[in-house]
Amino acid sequence: MGLKCVDRQDVLLAIIEAANGRDLKRVHLQKAVFLVAEEFKGGLPDDFYKFTKYHFGPYSQKVYRDAEILNDSGCINIKYGADRRDDVFSIVTDCGIEYVDLPNSLTRFIKESVDWILGMGFQELVRAIYYLYPEYQENSRFVYDEEQAIIESFARGLKQCREGKTHSTADVIAQLQEV
Repeated sequence: MGLKCVDRQDVLLAIIEAANGRDLKRVHLQKAVFLVAEEFKGGLPDDFYKFTKYHFGPYSQKVYRDAEILNDSGCINIKYGADRRDDVFSIVTDCGIEYVDLPNSLTRFIKESVDWILGMGFQELVRAIYYLYPEYQENSRFVYDEEQAIIESFARGLKQCREGKTHSTADVIAQLQEV
């Protein structure tokens, strides 16, 4: 997608803001940034996060470094847990900076991705990422079970359908035509 994007920290802020007060943990943040990097490849700044194949899938240490910088500047709050996995990231309203308007397609993708990601726990999210991007299983400490990933995805889809959170085929087609 050929979009001119802003600073990578603006994208990070948009991801944290999209959580809208829900518990955005380290794994959620890391995987949301990864999905943006994959979906908008070629349209992001040259210094956007690069991911390596690590213990639990795609990983970039710079995501956490930038989050620390944003925390120190007062733009986000990191609530540190007893275990690093339990750290929670949230946006600070009125932190004294102007938020940059990101392209609509990127903003929509971030919101939808964060909503999807926050519906999963650690193991389910790692399985989902491995299912979508099997090349990131290399170097993993996580035992991946493709059948379990498919069952979880199917069950989540049924639950969302029951809750009225799915889109009709017509809505999906209309969204695709907007792009």
